[in-house]
Amino acid sequence: MKKILCSIAATLALAACGHNSGSSDGAPSEDSVASSSVTALIAFAEAQIARTDADLIEPRDLAGINPPVSDADEPAVI
Repeated sequence: MKKILCSIAATLALAACGHNSGSSDGAPSEDSVASSSVTALIAFAEAQIARTDADLIEPRDLAGINPPVSDADEPAVI
């Protein structure tokens, strides 16, 4: 449980920083973090929903996010 909370906190902190502007400072991009696990993807979605400036900014491109799915694994518990 602690690992999940840390993952969610890290994703929310990254989402609060905004979209990666192309700078490569060695930190993983918001898209790669959201693509890393189901928990991170859910945290990313929650952070996008909770944004207070969502009505004022341009829509965010989601093309770089690849949901972590598998045809063999059991469905994730949400």
